[in-house]
Amino acid sequence: MSMTDADQVSLARLRKNAPAIITDLLLGVAFFIVAKLTDLTIAAYFGVAAGVVLVIAQRFIKSVDLLGGLALFGIFMLGVSAVFASVFQDENIIKLRSTFLGGFSGVLFLCDGLLARGRFLGARLLRYMPADGIDPRRLAIALGAITFVVAGVNLVLALYAPEDVWLLYTTFGDVILAAILFVGLGRYIGITPAPAGK
Repeated sequence: MSMTDADQVSLARLRKNAPAIITDLLLGVAFFIVAKLTDLTIAAYFGVAAGVVLVIAQRFIKSVDLLGGLALFGIFMLGVSAVFASVFQDENIIKLRSTFLGGFSGVLFLCDGLLARGRFLGARLLRYMPADGIDPRRLAIALGAITFVVAGVNLVLALYAPEDVWLLYTTFGDVILAAILFVGLGRYIGITPAPAGK
């Protein structure tokens, strides 16, 4: 079975972005370990420090992309997260951080999609997507909706679930849920399923 040009382009994009994906996963594991060994406030500071180190490292490492298409957005959100952790020293409130930040980023994505036709966040993220034909406006709208759902689940778990369950969700589960929702919205975004037999 031969690969089409589109398939080869998609695989090339995935290979190119593998360092950024691996970096994200390693940061998630590190955040989880730091949170388990210390507390959520220290883990939030760790996330900011790690983000700053990555931004500095990226300036010197030009051969690979460690940060992905939304690097500046991610660093900004890490900064907001650190401020949140500094202002609210209560761990129960810190657990709601993901809900507040998720709602905030969801608003940004929806504004980009609905008011700017995806010219900012949607277009930047689109450069790192492994599929062709994706509409940046619909991508931004879909990500806004997905972010609201993920933040809503975080709210429920933060209020009613044991901390270990919440920590597992906020470190790994929210990414899995977002991926499932993203696949479910694939046709709306513009990802065309491969023909049967391919």
